[in-house]
This record gives sequence, C-alpha cells and structure tokens, in this order.
Amino acid sequence: MPHILETYGKSVHKKLHRLGIAAGVCSENDSHKDGALKFIEAIKKLNKKTGIPDKIKGIKKEDIPVMARHAEKEANPLYPVPVIWGSEEFRQLIRSIEK
Repeated sequence: MPHILETYGKSVHKKLHRLGIAAGVCSENDSHKDGALKFIEAIKKLNKKTGIPDKIKGIKKEDIPVMARHAEKEANPLYPVPVIWGSEEFRQLIRSIEK
C-alpha cells in the first residue's frame, strides 16, 4: 500500500494528511504533503512491525505486461481512486514491488 500511495503523489496529500491527523502521526500544523509523508511512513513502520514485506517474491518479468493489462482493464473512472493509471503506470508499480 505505501508504494501506491507514494506513486499517487500530491493527488492524495490532503486526504492522507487528514488520515494522519486522525491516526495521531501528524498535526494540523503540518502541510498536506508533510502530513501525507508522515502517514505513509507510519504505514511502512506498521507493516515492518507486523511482518508485512515491502516487496513481493515470485513475480516473473514476462508476466508484468499481462498483469498490467489486467489491472488496466479493471481501472474505471467510477472506481474511487485518486488517479486512473494506464498500463505503463501499472508496470512501473509492479516493478517497484517485485523482489
């Protein structure tokens, strides 16, 4: 999840800042960007503490284009995500999480 939130960039800063305030990891005095970054960092720390890996084993390079096409087909402007990605963005994300 942190990889996705980082990739969304400033399009999620305001909402993540609000979540960070609710979670107690940042304050209203933080900028939206700083609050979002603190929230993402808190997720990374929680993942590490609970044993959730930051990379995924077993992704074959030849499967990445297929995975990206499937993900792109599921992308829908009615789905509540801040940014609709195309196949290339999905490929980049998959590459960033493969081990």
